[in-house]
Amino acid sequence: MATVVDREKVLSDVFTESTHSIERRSKKQTQQVRFQLRSFYLMGTRVDNIDSDLALRIVRHYAVDHGADRARKIFFTNVHSICSAQQNEILKQCINLGDLVLPDGSGLRIGGKMTGNPIIENLNGTDFTPKVLRMAEDEGLSLFFFGAEEPVVQQCCNRIRNAYPKLRIAGYRNGYFQESEDKNIVEQINAARPDILLVALGTPKQEIWLTRYSHDLNVNVAMAVGGLFDFLSMTKKRAPLWMRRLGIEWLFRFLHEPKAKWKRIIIEIPMYFSMLFAKKYVPASFQRTLRKAIFS
Repeated sequence: MATVVDREKVLSDVFTESTHSIERRSKKQTQQVRFQLRSFYLMGTRVDNIDSDLALRIVRHYAVDHGADRARKIFFTNVHSICSAQQNEILKQCINLGDLVLPDGSGLRIGGKMTGNPIIENLNGTDFTPKVLRMAEDEGLSLFFFGAEEPVVQQCCNRIRNAYPKLRIAGYRNGYFQESEDKNIVEQINAARPDILLVALGTPKQEIWLTRYSHDLNVNVAMAVGGLFDFLSMTKKRAPLWMRRLGIEWLFRFLHEPKAKWKRIIIEIPMYFSMLFAKKYVPASFQRTLRKAIFS
C-alpha cells in the first residue's frame, strides 16, 4: 500500500483535542460525555497520559457508542512510532488525530520523566488489548482481526476463542494485500459488522490505513496493535515478566529477532535519546537544526 494519504482527508478527521469530548446523539437529545485527559507531545507526537482504568472506560464508550459517523481510532505511541514520525509527517498527523493515543514502552517512561511529564502507566498494546478482549466478552461485543500472515491470524483467533469462550469473533483477514484491494477489505469488514476492529499491519501502515478509511468503516472503534497477533498466537514469545518489569523487553526481542529489530535498537533508540537530551539541554534555537541532522 502506498504511504501517501490525502492531507485534506486526514485533517478533516475531526478530533476535539482541547476537550477530548465524545458526543452521543439521539433523536431526542444530545448527551455529551467528557473524559479529562492530560496530553503532551514528545518530539511533536501526541501521548495521552492516563491509566489503564480510564483508557478501558474510553474504549468501552467508543465500542458501545453507535452515534459516531466514523470509526474511533486508538493508537499507541512508542519509540519506533516517534522516530518514524520524524521522517514521515503524514504518520505524525495520523497519530495526533487519533481519538486516543496511549503510551507504550519504557522509552516513553524515560521521555516523560525527562520532559516533566511522568508517565502514569505503561499501556503497551500487548498488555492492554487483553483487557479490551475481556471487556468485549463481558459486554457481548464482537471483534474483527485484520493483519499478520494467514496462519498467524488464524491461530490467534483460535487461541482467543479458547481463552475467551463467550467472545464473539466476527471474522479475520490477513495483512498481505495490494492497495487495489483496500475497498474490498473495507467491505469485508463492514459485512462482518464488528464492534471493534484490531489492525495489526505495523507502523506506519496501520495508522495511515485506519486514518484513510475511518469514515468508510462501519465499526465503532479500531485499534492499531502492531505485532500483537504474533504474541496472541504464540508464534513469538514475550520476554519473561522480570524483563518486562525492568523495562528491557526490547532487549529480549532484539536477541530473538536481531535481523528484524537491529534498526530499532542500533539506530532509533540512540536517535530518540539524543533528541531527548537536546530538548533538555540544547537551546531551542538549535533544536530544529539538530533534529534535521539526526533524522535526515
